[in-house]
This record gives sequence, C-alpha cells and structure tokens, in this order.
Amino acid sequence: MYLPLKDLEKEHSIPDVWKDSICEVVIQLTKDNFELHNVSEYIALQSSDMAKFNRENVLEYGCLKALSTECWERSCYQWQGNYWDLIIDLCTVEEDVSDLVLKGRVYPIVSGYKYEFGMVYVP
Repeated sequence: MYLPLKDLEKEHSIPDVWKDSICEVVIQLTKDNFELHNVSEYIALQSSDMAKFNRENVLEYGCLKALSTECWERSCYQWQGNYWDLIIDLCTVEEDVSDLVLKGRVYPIVSGYKYEFGMVYVP
C-alpha cells in the first residue's frame, strides 16, 4: 500500500487507501443514491446540483456496476496544491469499463481524508 503523492507535475494511479471510499460511492450510485445519503460524514457531493445531473447522465448512458480491476488501471489522481483531483473510470453492465468517469477531489484532513465528488460524464 502506498500513500498519495503531492506531485504537481504528473498523474498517478489511485492509492489503495482511497479505494474503499471510492467503491462505496460507486455502489451508492448503482443503487440510485446520487445524493449520497447515509454515507460517511467524510463523503459529500461538491454541490447539490450534481445528483440530478449525474442521474440523468447515467440513465442516458447505461446501467452502472461496481468497479473492476480494469477501472483502477485507467483511473488517476493529481495533487492541485490543496487537494487531489480524481478521475475514476466507471463500469457499466453494457461495456464493463465505459467512457463514463466520476470526477472528485480528496482533501487531506487530520483524521485521514475528506472526499468530494462531482460530475459523472463522458469527457
């Protein structure tokens, strides 16, 4: 297990220490919980508008499923000075690894990490 790097120069693969929280968010999305109700206090949406936007994007695209090993191989993060930007490739029933991604940010806090998730979209 390695910890996230504060590297402004390049992207890196997602560290293991974040994977459980990210997987939990994706599982919630597969259950149509785009508002992320009843999740850890350290997980939130970047804005309340995101739930409706993300639900519509997913419904237009396909049916989400849990992340596969291939998704982790294509997902990445990069330090932005105060937080890490994330891009998580998502899986669908129709395509396994799809063109859909989940954007997010991870903030370092004293007790670990705070996660803010944004858009689900096709870049």
